[in-house]
Amino acid sequence: MEQKSKEVAVWLRDDHARAIVGAAPANNSSRWAVQGIIGDDTGLGFWLKANVIQEFRPITNGTKQITWRSTSTELLIRWDAVLTIQVFEGGGDDIGFKPVAQ
Repeated sequence: MEQKSKEVAVWLRDDHARAIVGAAPANNSSRWAVQGIIGDDTGLGFWLKANVIQEFRPITNGTKQITWRSTSTELLIRWDAVLTIQVFEGGGDDIGFKPVAQ
């Protein structure tokens, strides 16, 4: 896999991300992103070198960002948990998408 050495943001399904961090189910789904380096593919998923998962909770006036930390730096991410993977060309200082005025 050519992309293994690149920094990525992996966007996860709400229920899978909650299972990873041990969070209870919620009435409103959050958006979840894990930034890291992709490792080996296991068939079921892939290893991701990262220790922070970011949760973006919807609130009345926007989004509240919560950071979940782990002492482990290797996460096994199942393929069925992945919504999309965003590859960073020049570094991953800013996760996500920004609207651009036309």
